[in-house]
Amino acid sequence: MKHSLTSRVLSGASAAALAATGIAMGGAAQAATAQPIFSYSQGWRVDQHVRELADVNGDGRADVVGFGNAGVQVALGRADGTFGPPMMSVRDFGAAQGWSNARHIRTLADVDGDRRDDIVGFGNAGVYVSYSQGDGSFTAPVLKVRDFGWNQGWRVDRHPRQLADLNGNLTADIVGFGHSGVHISHGQSNRTFTGTGKRIDSFGHDRGWRTDMHPRMLADMDGNGTADVVGFGHAGTYVSYFSRPGDTFTPPELEIRDFGYAQGWRVGEHPRMLADVNIHAVEPIASADIVGYGYAGVHTAYSLNHGEYTGVELEPRNFGQAQGWDGDRHLRTHADINVDGIQDLVGFGNTGVYVAHGRANNSYGPTYLKVDAFGYDDGWTEDRYPRVLGDVNGDGRDDVVGFGHSATYVQLS
Repeated sequence: MKHSLTSRVLSGASAAALAATGIAMGGAAQAATAQPIFSYSQGWRVDQHVRELADVNGDGRADVVGFGNAGVQVALGRADGTFGPPMMSVRDFGAAQGWSNARHIRTLADVDGDRRDDIVGFGNAGVYVSYSQGDGSFTAPVLKVRDFGWNQGWRVDRHPRQLADLNGNLTADIVGFGHSGVHISHGQSNRTFTGTGKRIDSFGHDRGWRTDMHPRMLADMDGNGTADVVGFGHAGTYVSYFSRPGDTFTPPELEIRDFGYAQGWRVGEHPRMLADVNIHAVEPIASADIVGYGYAGVHTAYSLNHGEYTGVELEPRNFGQAQGWDGDRHLRTHADINVDGIQDLVGFGNTGVYVAHGRANNSYGPTYLKVDAFGYDDGWTEDRYPRVLGDVNGDGRDDVVGFGHSATYVQLS
């Protein structure tokens, strides 16, 4: 299942400069577009209002979904790289209805297998879902699972909750890292959830896992089409593989003695991610590699499928603290920039957006400045102006979307 990328002020002086900025990868420079939607001056705040890119109408283009004060607004992506006018799609999931970032997680995923992303909210009473109707609107929210909510003891600062396809049926399932272990609930094509409950007694808060120390993520690590649990713990990287027949996870294994707290990795400074940054040509399903932006640069352990990994390689020697990248200033993530099916390294630095392309031979291309905008020196800060990546115009390349001070900016790749 392909998930949206997942996944951020221009000052008045730099806004005009960005409008004239182009990109130079493989063709003529193209100006960024600016639309007065979902911006800081219109009242959108990072600590109150979630903004994501997701494909809610199944056309292969990323749409903006914003959880505002009055409810959920959607602006559909268009082929020319702009967004349509925002529409109020659901008068729920907003601050006016009691939803807050401090208590409630709100996100999007295809939980019924129709190739359109749906709204999933972890509220007080449990999990609420509004299903996409294909035109940018959604059904009224329904309480689908009486678990994973505030009333059941789940807390944002202790219990991560994510969505991923565990059993390979092309619908997203709920995975929660609870107090004592990992809980799941399977999304079904008939818009129900089944099999709700705890699967393994690990990766939980009372087992020593902390959100401010130990990231936990989901990805297919062994190439069998099911999502597995990856935990960056104290001693290193632990993996629990999902088993379809048993509908559970294997006990955690310490697969790599790196990327962990004991090796100096810190949540605020060293982003870690799971992404296919090469190509597994002999396998029908690609498996994710482990990538970390460490002190000295980018560390990668490549998956060999079947639960085996290469040693950790340091390449490129860039994007790290030693090269001036700071966790409070510089967003680092991944995206497919050049439509080759391989995820690339992307960093929002001081002067703009830097890219190092993933390659099929377990290496990266040289790091280069792709867009001389969206950088810290231009006033972009994560606490006010989120930047995200997604395919806005449907050409297979991930584009930059920045929610600025007075507009939302799109730079096509």
